[in-house]
Amino acid sequence: PNHKKEFQRLKGLGEMDWQELRGTTMDSVTRTLLQVNVEEAAEAENIMSVLMGDDVESRKAFIQKNARDVRNLDF
Repeated sequence: PNHKKEFQRLKGLGEMDWQELRGTTMDSVTRTLLQVNVEEAAEAENIMSVLMGDDVESRKAFIQKNARDVRNLDF
């Protein structure tokens, strides 16, 4: 059958209305909480600074260096 699916992408919880938050985040019956540990915190912070910062040349160099290692790309 030809089922139409609707997808919505949100950048953060602030973009969700209260009904979406209740069903996905606040309901203890349906939510899943996972603890996230960053073992290489300094390296992760550096990568985030390069990717999200204002230094375009550093970001460009990072992307060129790591482009061949990309396995999943979402755009």
